[in-house]
Formats: sequence, C-alpha cells, structure tokens
Amino acid sequence: MSFLKGVLTGLAIGYLTAPRSGKDTREKLTKGANDLQNQWEEGLNQVKSQIDQFTGKAENQADRYADEAEQIFDKYKDETQETVDYKRDQTKTAYNKSVDETASAAKSGINDAKDALKFN
Repeated sequence: MSFLKGVLTGLAIGYLTAPRSGKDTREKLTKGANDLQNQWEEGLNQVKSQIDQFTGKAENQADRYADEAEQIFDKYKDETQETVDYKRDQTKTAYNKSVDETASAAKSGINDAKDALKFN
C-alpha cells in the first residue's frame, strides 16, 4: 500500500510541476489514473487467479488425503471384522464343546446313578 501511495504522490507531483496547459495536464492525469486503475484490476485478477489455483490444489490434496484415509479405514474395518468373526467362531466352538462335554458328563452321571439304583 505504501508503494502505491508513493507512486500516486510521484505522479501527482510530476504532473503538477510539468510545463503543460491545464487541459493537457487533466487529460494526462485522467489517462494516468485510468492506466493505474487498469493495472490495479489486472493485479487483482492475477491474485484472484492464484488464490483460485491454490484453493484448487488444496481441495485436490484434501480429497486425496480423504481417499487415503477412507482406504485405511476400510482396511482396518475389514481386518477387525475378520478378527471378530474368527473370535466369534472360536467362542461358538468352545461353547458347543463345553455343552457337549457337560451333556456327556451328565449322561454318564445319570447312567451311573441308574446303575447304582438297580438291584443286582
């Protein structure tokens, strides 16, 4: 901003001290102001373009990281599901084995009690 003020001050002093008629000076000041405005607008457009470009790159980068995170999440989700399924199957097998052993022991105990109650 200081640079712009310096340029404008220099232009104003130059135009005001130049040996020209009032009409020429006004025309030159108007042209200079228009040129300066055009340069300012071009600069703003360039800045906007660069911001859009950086924003686009940032969005692409964010999308890439989001995709990578989703892939990692899916991988661990699948691995966790496999572990849960495996542990569930192990637990089910152990439970069924325990039930079978308990039933077998109960049947054996009943048979022993039955034999004990019989008269020989």
